[in-house]
Amino acid sequence: MPNSRVDFIDWLKAIGMLLIVVGHFFGEPFDQFTQPVYPKQLGVAFFVFVMGWGLASETRPHWQVVYNRLFPMYFWGIAITLLISFLSLSIIGSLKLTNFLPFLGGINVLANNFPSNPTTWFIGTYLHILLLWALLLRRLTMSVQLLIVVFLVEWVVRGLLIEGGYLYNAYMLTTNWLSILALGMFLSQQTDKPPHRLTVIIIASLWLLFLACWAGAMNSYFNFEHSFPIKTLSQPYGLISSLGLSFGVSLVYIINTLFAVVLFQHLRASALVRFFARNTIIVFIAHMPLYDVAEPIARLFVESGWGKRAIIVFIMFVGLSALSELLHRLIDTNKLKKSIWNKFHKVA
Repeated sequence: MPNSRVDFIDWLKAIGMLLIVVGHFFGEPFDQFTQPVYPKQLGVAFFVFVMGWGLASETRPHWQVVYNRLFPMYFWGIAITLLISFLSLSIIGSLKLTNFLPFLGGINVLANNFPSNPTTWFIGTYLHILLLWALLLRRLTMSVQLLIVVFLVEWVVRGLLIEGGYLYNAYMLTTNWLSILALGMFLSQQTDKPPHRLTVIIIASLWLLFLACWAGAMNSYFNFEHSFPIKTLSQPYGLISSLGLSFGVSLVYIINTLFAVVLFQHLRASALVRFFARNTIIVFIAHMPLYDVAEPIARLFVESGWGKRAIIVFIMFVGLSALSELLHRLIDTNKLKKSIWNKFHKVA
């Protein structure tokens, strides 16, 4: 892969992580803009797009690519999971064993629920996306025709799972993210564009207009139940409504991701954006368990309301990013990753 930095990728990672953290602690009125999913899920869509974009440009041996990408996720994921289990055992006498399922071949996606630490679900899906690329997608040239086929598969499979009541499976399975992954691969040749203030204003305005129109249409014509992780209709009409919900999910992912890509291509990533972009793994995995620590701290300043939530978000996004930066300086995971690969490669 080219060594040159691509600013819009850093923007997608930083904003994607912010959406996930903010989305966990600020609900309405923002939820209405992404019906029938939640705004934080756009953050996951941004990350999957970045995965597809990067994987399509890989020239290294495919199993080495899988190893390189899994290593930091597993290293920090297992470390944080062990810490959570130790603390949980000490405090409430439970090991929270479901948090280990994503590291066992990602079998957590077969359960119609999240692990105890909800954010670790993505580690299982992350593994499956990498395996899908290594075994199949790397051999294919992504075209418009193939994008349509991928979209149809995603749409139908998700719709059938929603109809069966398997909302968590519909969300966690790789099929939920196929279009965004394929879109990233299809647009893998996209790079930064010259910064232009007027262009940024126009794109941002169009994006806001789309969000407003989408919210108006969805809330005017449909009544959604606050089911999770995908909203359902309060008066469903069988398979037709399930397929309609599935179609809406794909549209929300695709259209908003495209707006984000086109917008951030015209923005230079500052040092602050790069800082947040390179510290996403630890923030993603650790920010939910940290709530029990962050909430009492926030209450020292603001008892309740949006002020309290803002402090919690600051602790989890800024504070955890700073902690992640420190940990990465203390532990050189890249060096460790290369050392282990070289040892096993020589043995093989």
